[in-house]
Amino acid sequence: MIGSRSSRIITLLQTELYHRQTRRNLCALRNPLQWYVTKLDTHPITTKVISSGLISGSGDLLCQSIIARKEKQQQQQPSHEYDWIRTLRFTILGSFLVAPTVHFWYGMLMRRIPGTSISSIAKRLFCDQGLFAPLFTPTFISCLTVLEHVSYQSDKEAVHTNNTHNSNHQHEYDLYTHLKHRLKNDVPDAILVGWSMWVPSMAVMFAFVPSKFQVLYSNMIGFGWNAYLSWRTHEGEEDR
Repeated sequence: MIGSRSSRIITLLQTELYHRQTRRNLCALRNPLQWYVTKLDTHPITTKVISSGLISGSGDLLCQSIIARKEKQQQQQPSHEYDWIRTLRFTILGSFLVAPTVHFWYGMLMRRIPGTSISSIAKRLFCDQGLFAPLFTPTFISCLTVLEHVSYQSDKEAVHTNNTHNSNHQHEYDLYTHLKHRLKNDVPDAILVGWSMWVPSMAVMFAFVPSKFQVLYSNMIGFGWNAYLSWRTHEGEEDR
């Protein structure tokens, strides 16, 4: 008898848990924003990592789709093939570089320089765009370049299994020259274009956007920014 009651209680608890989980899933489908807000409260880092990665990868896909349309108009045929590995690189950097970095950076700014006065907003804006952006932009481009050359080296080793010493030497040389070229030619333009986009966007964010939504807000602005970075760092490189 006792065993039978215990089984019924366990069954009822399992049924209740199932119904609660079903209601949560339906709530997420009906109101995804509320579901996202809840996840920000319960799993802030994980939620920002996933959303930032998806948005960064989508920015690269936007860039590639625009290029494909232009090539189709010019050549009257779809000659562009999507580079999914390239999109994966942007997704990885969005998840594991951008998301945690800006999460802790914005959190520190809001703690060190609190308030919504014009003075506080101006100080945060100066720190973000005057100090952080000129350092983070070359960091992002450098990490992107390293990931590209890791993929390049893997493909090269798959084709050429011999002459390992010379292949590694050439890989290091190519990485150095490619990185130097991008830091010299792409970073200054990226910083200037970034200021024209991010200064007004960050002014709005620091004035009106709550702290827990700031990474999402910057990622939404970053959708277009990542499309630009994808174009900037790959423009004409197929011909070099």
